[in-house]
Amino acid sequence: MKKRCLAATMCITMIAGLFAGCSGQEEQAANTEQQTTADMEEGGEITVWIPPYAASDAELTDQEFWDAQFDVFEEENNCTVRVEIIPWDGYIQKITTGITSGDGPDVIYIDTPYDLAASGALEPLESYFTEEELEQYIYWDLGKIGETQYVAPMLVGNAAVLYCNMDMLNAAGIEAVPQTWEEFMDACIKIKDNGQQPFLQAWGGMAKSMIMNGFLPFYWQSGGEFLNSDGNPDINNEYGLKTLEFLYNFMENGIFDETITAEDDVKTKFREGQVAMYIGDTGSSDKITEAGINWDFTPALTGTDGKQATWIAADSLAIASNSENKELAAKAMKYMLSAPVMDSFHETMYAMNPITKDAKYYGDERFESMYMEHPEIFHNWPPFGGSDAFYDSLSKNIQLMFMGDLTPKEVLDETMHQYDSQGF
Repeated sequence: MKKRCLAATMCITMIAGLFAGCSGQEEQAANTEQQTTADMEEGGEITVWIPPYAASDAELTDQEFWDAQFDVFEEENNCTVRVEIIPWDGYIQKITTGITSGDGPDVIYIDTPYDLAASGALEPLESYFTEEELEQYIYWDLGKIGETQYVAPMLVGNAAVLYCNMDMLNAAGIEAVPQTWEEFMDACIKIKDNGQQPFLQAWGGMAKSMIMNGFLPFYWQSGGEFLNSDGNPDINNEYGLKTLEFLYNFMENGIFDETITAEDDVKTKFREGQVAMYIGDTGSSDKITEAGINWDFTPALTGTDGKQATWIAADSLAIASNSENKELAAKAMKYMLSAPVMDSFHETMYAMNPITKDAKYYGDERFESMYMEHPEIFHNWPPFGGSDAFYDSLSKNIQLMFMGDLTPKEVLDETMHQYDSQGF
């Protein structure tokens, strides 16, 4: 750690003032005060908490990587940055306890920021970034909670896309990847009529995963806004009904059967050539290719209202509102998000998408245009209180719909009733 001695700097400034002429004493005093303030802003110490991403056989540990990256920052800002690698196990609990107790970090990595933001534990970021700086960030709006920017997206990617086994599509007389709901359903029917499984969803899996790939993309494609003006979930509307009726059409058209509520591993069936299409993350593309599947994709289907949209992961950085050096914390955040640091991270630690326009792209080249030129189609988890309970209720009610126990409208009624009754 390379630090200047603030006391020495102040002392030199004071001695210089003693030898100045009387006519320059007031100017010198003003300059001294300005320099002292600047030194205080540049100096100091902050703590950064971040989880591990290094592979077990990586050349560098996460600690070694971030310590090396911050050496230059510490030199330039005459400060100390203490990086702590927090294990994934119990991560959310630890950061919540740390921040709220006052013993936590200044800069924090977070993937579920709503509760901390709602409690006032996170610092709004608008005042720390200029308009010119914001122009460089590709996914900046994914960090908003309501109308306030509480987090800065850092690791963005693994979007949910529609994968297609082109050999199976071609065998059914389909030459191109479907782009709309109508084309998609038509393709499913043709593939089924050709004696193959067209499409599956994992409605027997974990609740959030089911909603992430099975409901949210279609709801956004329908044109619906998930949250109302008060920041609460509001899907009991024409868009929610349109979405669930479209999903139920897979049952009515014989694409799904009663086993759909037990299905929990569609990606393996796709890699084995047992299903023609599935919605999965872009990080799965290497294994699909290794399996010998001749695949193509569409980033997102277009719904009946002409909207293309899908889900994307967006883990972020935030500043604790009780940080004693917020300006330095904001500088450190910008440094971590800068192209040189992120390029190094993506190349040596964990490859994700560029988050600034001047950064390099390291992923599958087939996804580059989607990620770099069409960020407007991406949505992350809607931020609201009681989200886990809401997604659990919604997923269970959709299962009941597929089992024939609820209609699409009853799914919406029951889900919102269950949520409202919990007092969120």
